[in-house]
Amino acid sequence: MATGSKVRATNSRPGAKNTKTQAAASPAKAPAPAVKPRRVVVKRRALGPIGRLEDFIPYKLAVVANRVSQSIGHLFETEFNIQFTEWRILMALYAYGDLSFAEVVARTSMDKVRVSRAQRRLVDLKMITTQVDPEDGRRLILSLTATGAQHCADILPAAAAREAWFLAALDDHEHKQLDVILDKLMARSDELPQYSSGQP
Repeated sequence: MATGSKVRATNSRPGAKNTKTQAAASPAKAPAPAVKPRRVVVKRRALGPIGRLEDFIPYKLAVVANRVSQSIGHLFETEFNIQFTEWRILMALYAYGDLSFAEVVARTSMDKVRVSRAQRRLVDLKMITTQVDPEDGRRLILSLTATGAQHCADILPAAAAREAWFLAALDDHEHKQLDVILDKLMARSDELPQYSSGQP
């Protein structure tokens, strides 16, 4: 009987490959290039019942009003150190005299939070004073001080010049028509539920 040890083959099957050697020899795959998100551009010339957006009156009014407000607001902030909301309160008091807090909200068409914030700063600047209505303890009365009145007088020429710049795009007839149209739209807006008991 022959003696000796049996030798085990590393790979028992003919043609078997070493997977570790194969992995080391394979080149690494390059990362896939980043795909930029595709922007979908939708151009709807007509928006159902309102037609083209460029012709939708509420949209046009909002854009123009916002640009006018930003233009005048920047003027007041840089030259007079007051914000546009504060100017609206000052001019309401300058034009109509003492007003209650609720009347200021109605006259300026601003919400109570904005009026309250602007009112506090105007008091700090000594341009207005506030006092409780002696006939109704729930009402707060806002009054213009001499400093506030002088500030309004100083602002008016600059405000008039900015108005004239915008209106220079219109002839006299268009200017008069604009006044008539805006008055009618203002009266119509007074019928909105948040401003009156009327129905839209």
